[in-house]
Amino acid sequence: MVSALDRLSYAARQTARVAWYAGHYAAGRRLMKPMPKPDFAIGPTPGRAELTADMRALFQREWRDVAAGLFPAPRLLGPEPAEFLRRSLLYFRDLPQVDARRHGALDGELPPGTQADGLPDYYRQNFHFQSDGWLSDHSAALYDTQVEVLFTGAADVMRRRALAPIATWLAGRSQRDLRGLDVACGTGRLLAALHGAWPGLKLTGIDLSRPYLDEARRLVGRTARVKLDEAAAEALPFADASLDLVVSSFLLHELPKEIRAKAIAEMARVVKPGGLVVIVDSLQKGDRPDWDGLLDLFPHYFHEPYYAEYTAGSLEEWFGATGLRPVSSENAFLSKIAAFTK
Repeated sequence: MVSALDRLSYAARQTARVAWYAGHYAAGRRLMKPMPKPDFAIGPTPGRAELTADMRALFQREWRDVAAGLFPAPRLLGPEPAEFLRRSLLYFRDLPQVDARRHGALDGELPPGTQADGLPDYYRQNFHFQSDGWLSDHSAALYDTQVEVLFTGAADVMRRRALAPIATWLAGRSQRDLRGLDVACGTGRLLAALHGAWPGLKLTGIDLSRPYLDEARRLVGRTARVKLDEAAAEALPFADASLDLVVSSFLLHELPKEIRAKAIAEMARVVKPGGLVVIVDSLQKGDRPDWDGLLDLFPHYFHEPYYAEYTAGSLEEWFGATGLRPVSSENAFLSKIAAFTK
């Protein structure tokens, strides 16, 4: 049972979070040089008031689900206050390097060390122009701040919309009997939300980056219910029909077409009949036609080499081709949450 005080606490935390990261976004824009205007056609784009209203509605939707008992209110995830502030300082110190890459002044400077050995070519890039790509402790420490600044404090709530279809699917099931997988778990934000909501689930997070997995372990904490392993989405180390739940957030738009198809086929392969696959990723063209221009602009400003091809496609068609059946689909601010079953 949630109280009025619970609601006020939730609203205060989320408001402070959005204000904090929106402030970073505004300061960052003043520190970086303007990008040249794109030389290609741009679709319609929403205004700032519309974006703000939609983000506010997303938080309200989450609270309604919490109040309805679908899942508990989110707990605070992150480092201690001193470390939180240190990472904010790291973010601003790194901005000149990010800006240099945006304007073509830095390129091909990823560190060669052992962490990069044997990784796929598509993976060794400065996605989002971030320093070290996915390949260093420095990058892992910066990543969550960078993403939350990009989405002005709404990244976590978009990821957490995966909890709604999972909660519905879990009804009548014993969570302690179920095995779940987070594909390309990164720093573990969605994995930690799942563990916080249903601590009985036996979960595994896989990622190609050891530094990001180390960050995920710090975030999730020491628990026998969550295992972390290095593995690729296109070659999942699990037997056929061995998992009850498969989730993935903000992965598919980072993959080239042929690798994305393999990753989707792998998710379909490892999930059991009656199991659930939930994807959180960017909107695609036509999901919100009046916002299609944002999808045109994003790869121009944030180095997303496979994004345009991703947004031109359809999650429903891609997963349907593997035999999975759509269960639900929800637009959540700049993301889409699609659930499928076998």
